[in-house]
Amino acid sequence: MQTRMIDDSNEPAGISVLAPDEPILRPLWHYWSERRRSRQCPARADIDPVDIPQLLPHIGLIDVEVDGPRFKYRLIGTRMNEIFGQNFSGSYLDESKNGQYAIFLHNLYAEAAGERRGLFSETVFGYRDSRHLTVHRLILPLAENDESPVTMLLFANTFRLREPGDPEVPDIDGAMPYLADDIVDIRPVAHHPL
Repeated sequence: MQTRMIDDSNEPAGISVLAPDEPILRPLWHYWSERRRSRQCPARADIDPVDIPQLLPHIGLIDVEVDGPRFKYRLIGTRMNEIFGQNFSGSYLDESKNGQYAIFLHNLYAEAAGERRGLFSETVFGYRDSRHLTVHRLILPLAENDESPVTMLLFANTFRLREPGDPEVPDIDGAMPYLADDIVDIRPVAHHPL
């Protein structure tokens, strides 16, 4: 396997806030950006899982149904399935999530699809027992060409859980301890169109 040097001199603000050695979102951004060439975004056919095997457990694909829009989770990586404790593949956002969390995700997905550009988001979710979950989210649109609608979103999330009074830990081991229904506060920290 050949190692490539990544030129990060032209990174957008959202990506540049991540640590230089961030292992998931940065490589995904660079891969997507490279695949789009001079277009606004790459097509689904431009994304080959063989190129990014180390990222596959951490990424997902969302079908964008233009009427609405409505979002269907086509594929969810195994690491995200472990964290969520279930596999949302094949389910619609409005069927698998509810309340303020569903609205929050819908708005992020709609922005990325409607604006035809990537989106980096950092959000802190507050839970009933004062734990906080920080999620870094990268959402990247896919379209056949610059005139056609966005038909799919490629995304990745990283998760960090903080117990009351404890420093933030680097990642969650195993399943996430709470469901979306336990969220009492959604606090956007950073929101960067890319």
